[in-house]
Amino acid sequence: IQRMGRVVVRHAFREQNRVADALAKEAVKKTFWNRSVVLAVPPVFVNDIVWVDTLGTELPRLFLGCNIVDTILHNIAELGTQRY
Repeated sequence: IQRMGRVVVRHAFREQNRVADALAKEAVKKTFWNRSVVLAVPPVFVNDIVWVDTLGTELPRLFLGCNIVDTILHNIAELGTQRY
């Protein structure tokens, strides 16, 4: 990276890099004995994902989030009921 000049490293969520995510999950299942594997063509199990990416289909990032406003209001309410 140092020899490449000005490089900006950014995080890519799994949803943005589904092929890499699928390959990584499959690699965990196999033993490669510390060898690199170069794939000339995508493996069969990622063909559908490659086509979805090629067509530009976007999937929303799904996560279990919390409503921070409700959390803050709840914490403030609890502070008000405490006696010192």
